[in-house]
Amino acid sequence: MEYNEKHFKSLANKYVQRVWLIVNIVFTIAYLLEVLKDARTWGYYAIFMTLSWGPMIAGNILLKIKGTDSKWYREVMCIGYGIFFAFAFFTSATLLTFSYVFPISALLILYKDHKLLLRIEALNIAVVVAYAVYIFATNQDGSRFLADVEIMIVVTILMYAAFLLALLYLRSSENALLSSVQGNLDKVVQTIESVKTASNSIVDGVTVVRELSDENKDSANSVVESMNKLTANNETLQEATASSLEMTQKIDMQVEHAATLIQEIVGLMQQSVTNAKTSSSQLEEVVKSTTEMADLSSEVEAILKEFKKEFNMVKEETGTIEKITSQTNLLALNASIEAARAGEAGKGFAVVADEIRNLSTGTKDSSTSIMEALTHLEDTSDKMMSSMSKTLELINLTLEKVIQVNESVTAITEDSVKLGNNVQVVDSAMQEVEESNKNMVANMQKVTEVMHLMTESIVDADENSKVMRSKYEETSANVIHIEDVVGKLVEELGEGGFMGVRDIQEGMFLTLTEDTGSSKKEFKGRVTAAPTDDSISFNLQSGTLQVAKGVHYSLNVIVDNELYIWNNVTLHVNKDGTYTATVETSPKVINRRKHPRIPVNSPCTITLGKNDSTFNGKMMNISAGGFAFSSYDKSLLTGKGKNVKLAVQNCKIDSVKELEGCIIRVTDNAGQYIVGCRMFEEREDITRYVQTH
Repeated sequence: MEYNEKHFKSLANKYVQRVWLIVNIVFTIAYLLEVLKDARTWGYYAIFMTLSWGPMIAGNILLKIKGTDSKWYREVMCIGYGIFFAFAFFTSATLLTFSYVFPISALLILYKDHKLLLRIEALNIAVVVAYAVYIFATNQDGSRFLADVEIMIVVTILMYAAFLLALLYLRSSENALLSSVQGNLDKVVQTIESVKTASNSIVDGVTVVRELSDENKDSANSVVESMNKLTANNETLQEATASSLEMTQKIDMQVEHAATLIQEIVGLMQQSVTNAKTSSSQLEEVVKSTTEMADLSSEVEAILKEFKKEFNMVKEETGTIEKITSQTNLLALNASIEAARAGEAGKGFAVVADEIRNLSTGTKDSSTSIMEALTHLEDTSDKMMSSMSKTLELINLTLEKVIQVNESVTAITEDSVKLGNNVQVVDSAMQEVEESNKNMVANMQKVTEVMHLMTESIVDADENSKVMRSKYEETSANVIHIEDVVGKLVEELGEGGFMGVRDIQEGMFLTLTEDTGSSKKEFKGRVTAAPTDDSISFNLQSGTLQVAKGVHYSLNVIVDNELYIWNNVTLHVNKDGTYTATVETSPKVINRRKHPRIPVNSPCTITLGKNDSTFNGKMMNISAGGFAFSSYDKSLLTGKGKNVKLAVQNCKIDSVKELEGCIIRVTDNAGQYIVGCRMFEEREDITRYVQTH
């Protein structure tokens, strides 16, 4: 239990108040019985009740006004009860009234104030002496009470001496105990401080382990998924390799077959070259014969032209014969006419004329037949000329084609020779391909064996990855258990008073809660200066606050890995617009919540410590309470424990533009530094995003 001086002062006043109440109740009943027995009057009883209850009521009012730990309550009690004691002592017929002082005076030890005891002792002795003076002054028989008065004074002195000795003994033993406790407490405090530091280090370490475990678990999951994919792909690859081996063997067979065919093609090409050469010589003869035929056709054409010319001359001559025949026939007609005119003398001439006419008629008929024959011959000659022309054209065309064929055959011959040479090259290449293919078949067999070994290794790696993932889960569970244990330890340290205002530092984030009974409001702020007493100065970063009476305020301050919670704080507004919260108890301390992380791949600009120089990096993951990034800047090697600011670009969480935190881990990954940070405050916007996505 935490020592609280105000609490024990209140407790002392409470015990005195209870005893005083019991004493007053007893006196009230006792003196009421005396009034009922007519031993006292009602007026005396009224004065007695006023002096008995009045001071007590006044003391209760004082406690209400000044607080239950008010030091003035003891003064009111001593003075008020002293007046009541003096009244009862002076007005009592028995010396037993002297014992009324014992219950209350004994309680004075609770206040552990020897000066108060001496003061009350003096007052008690003064009352006894005053009572003795009163006896002698009223001419009463003082000799009878003198011995009693002496005894009462001695008893009073001895009683208070005993109280003082008891008090001194208690204080001495208490001081000795406190000295012993203080010495042990100093050791305990040092130990606790070490435990606090160790706890924070453990929490930091556990946080780092948990983050690394989470990241490794994600990596392990990725590895398992990749191994599953690799296993599936490896099976596919193995099938493909087996298929490739089979195809390679088939290709080897095809290559052997192709090599055989190539050899046959080489033989055929050689035969083709021979045939091409033979065909070329034969085509040359055909070209020569065709040329001769063309020459002969030209001669025939010339002869036909000469025949046509002679035929035309014959035709002309035949026309001349026809003319002569016509004249002869006309001459015969004239001769017949003259013979008829000559009469008998012209009969012989008439016969000659008839013969001539018959001859002319026959000649004419013959000429007509000749003309018809010539006409027919002319048609035949024309047809023959046309046929010969076409034949000549065909011969010329054939000659041209034969020449082209000759050129093509020559080219084919040359190409065949080249093709034969190329086929020889191909044959050599095919032999090399055949040899290479045999090597490839052997290599594919080796690849198949290696793929089989790879498959076995991948299966083993897959099993190991699954085992690693299960170990990561166990590690994560143990980390959570350690966090719970350390969290409970931190809470117990907080309850023991070892964690408090002295741990607060400038710049820490806080949350102030205003509870009016009907509504609650939260205000975010930061500590403006390290506290020097039980007061925490801060400013608000969100909203405005009007301090009012009757409003309940609570304060939560984030201190590294813990959250310090104070309830019922007293709030004041400073002249500069900042606020001061006064706390009277140790805080309730709890570990900060742990939040799930999500991967983030966003470029960022990094500022380390209070240095204005910046460098570039890349965000890796983020949670509501921390983040991680990577960079190649070597200054991060000594960055653990330093504050860092990030300006994030194109983050998938729209509200994340700037981040601020403390570096708790730095991992050197071959020159790439992976940095884990704890944020000074928890970001609810990130929590909502993670829960949503």
